Amino acid sequence: MAGHDRDEVLRYLGRRGQSVPPELDALVADCMAELDGKAAPRKVCAMLPLRPEPGGLRVGGTALLLPGADIRRHVRGCNEAVLFAATLGVGVDNLIRRWSYTDLTRSVVLDACATEAIEAFCDEAEADLRRQLAERGQGLTSRFSPGYGDLPLDVQPLLLSVLDAPRRIGLTCTERHILLPRKSVTAVLGVGAAAETSARGCRSCARRGTCNFRKDDGDDGCACLPQG
Repeated sequence: MAGHDRDEVLRYLGRRGQSVPPELDALVADCMAELDGKAAPRKVCAMLPLRPEPGGLRVGGTALLLPGADIRRHVRGCNEAVLFAATLGVGVDNLIRRWSYTDLTRSVVLDACATEAIEAFCDEAEADLRRQLAERGQGLTSRFSPGYGDLPLDVQPLLLSVLDAPRRIGLTCTERHILLPRKSVTAVLGVGAAAETSARGCRSCARRGTCNFRKDDGDDGCACLPQG
């Protein structure tokens, strides 16, 4: 995997703006290396037409309907959408769980490292998509995941099915729509010449005053914990 962002890991550990003890710094570095030995990042995506319907946005000729005002607003100006899914693989889940039995602190740090890693992997994939679409004169919104705003988690099974994610990258979900492996992300991105790269940063978030994971005011990017 690509190099980790230490500051992001520390933010997920709730160390925003605080001094970092040398022993924690060393533990983070050690956990990053251990995580890299277990992570097997994989992704899958598909670009499909979007069609407004009374109950939401229909994705292609599938049974997937995206309800809610927030996703409709997010993909305003788009006539297509990229369905996206990514995972670090079951090895990461097993690693975090194994350490939770004998060293809870290490397990928590590994969890933060994995959260940073899946977000970085998704950011890289999104940037690649944006470059490819720009060559065709198309824009791309940022990621919008089930569970954000009023887009319910119960769209998760159909989204995974449309992508054939269980077979292609081993990504499934529970009856309560929790992704398995846990360090995984699903998302919808709008595609169109008029697509707006909607802000995902702290300044546009309704939780920015209370979120323990918020970034500094000058930073962009999503400040909340991802699905994993």
